[in-house]
Amino acid sequence: MVSSGAILAYGGAKFSKFMKKYFHSARTLRHASPILVLFAALALFTHPSSAQISINGGIAVQSYVPPQWAPPYDNVSSVRYYYFPDYGIYYDVWDGLFWYLGPGNQWLSSPDLPQAYSGVDLSGAFIVLIDRDVARPWTNYSYYYRNYPQHGYDNYKDIVVRNRIVTNIAPGHELVPRAFNENSNRVTFMQRPVPNAPRVSNAPVNYNRVVHKVPMKAIAPSMPAQSRNLNYGRGYVRPTAAPNRGGAPGGRPAPNGGAPARGGNPHGGGNPHGGGNPHGGGNSHGGGK
Repeated sequence: MVSSGAILAYGGAKFSKFMKKYFHSARTLRHASPILVLFAALALFTHPSSAQISINGGIAVQSYVPPQWAPPYDNVSSVRYYYFPDYGIYYDVWDGLFWYLGPGNQWLSSPDLPQAYSGVDLSGAFIVLIDRDVARPWTNYSYYYRNYPQHGYDNYKDIVVRNRIVTNIAPGHELVPRAFNENSNRVTFMQRPVPNAPRVSNAPVNYNRVVHKVPMKAIAPSMPAQSRNLNYGRGYVRPTAAPNRGGAPGGRPAPNGGAPARGGNPHGGGNPHGGGNPHGGGNSHGGGK
């Protein structure tokens, strides 16, 4: 995979910050000098994580390995952020960090889940694979909280089975929605054995190797009418402007399914939508796009 002189290693938060500062890209480094490449390699070895880098012909290409609990999806190196709608938490794949609201409505990061969710088995959690052009999505939390409500995906399974969109389900297995990918507008389904007894919430999940990726356009017509103007019910529609990069985070799901905490109003701003437009700020991408 890597030619002579290539470097293969693993790195974490410091490596990602290093590349963003010196190369203005978290994925492709062009015309890197041998000294800088060596420095990057040392950072990788010092901070083991999910990144790997290969150098060939003066071009260094960085790729990332998703965590074991993530469902399979395409173009894994290009998707940096996950959102867990049932917990109001984000995950930065490149840096290996969870982002969550702490005391005083401040966003905190940690390599581990926050204490309130320490017993959650993420291999059974539904995730949203966020638009690859979005940066720091938690700064526009109201947008994700509104467009991906807790358990908003609950109808997906019944719609897919009832409409016979997926038919090759293994005997003794059930279909489970695992992820929605904003980049492909597809829902990832996996199969797991039907339990003989009530499932323990934090018990490991053993999935069948067959993965089904269903276009959201096949699900949307059967979704409840009230969901069809939101991403979880119609599919992802890239907003015309990007969201603000700061400000109070606004409403969020409370631990254990309680009522959302308030940050001024349910959407985190001075009006029902939390900012100057329906997406809670300047645009939905958290930064320059």
